[in-house]
Amino acid sequence: MIIWLTIIGMALVTLATRTLPLLALRGELPPWLSRWLSFVPVAVFTALVVPPLLIASDPSRMVVGPQLLAGLVGALVAWRTGNVLLTIAVGMATFWLLRMF
Repeated sequence: MIIWLTIIGMALVTLATRTLPLLALRGELPPWLSRWLSFVPVAVFTALVVPPLLIASDPSRMVVGPQLLAGLVGALVAWRTGNVLLTIAVGMATFWLLRMF
């Protein structure tokens, strides 16, 4: 019985955290909130991309390896061209070349 009460309680908390903001923010979002939410994708992308570029197989130390250099080259290509496919191709080619040497 305690398991079912726990599951129902978790479901209610999940429902509340998803519906209350929607009910409170009906209509147009305030400008400060729209601006704040515009930074969420950049923060999530950074959190996903940066650790694999900086952390080697030994997580206790940071190294400059082929993954970081290829990431920097890919970032430069993305910044200059804005082309996603070219960025991926150049970044992967750079990574493979650096791994060979």
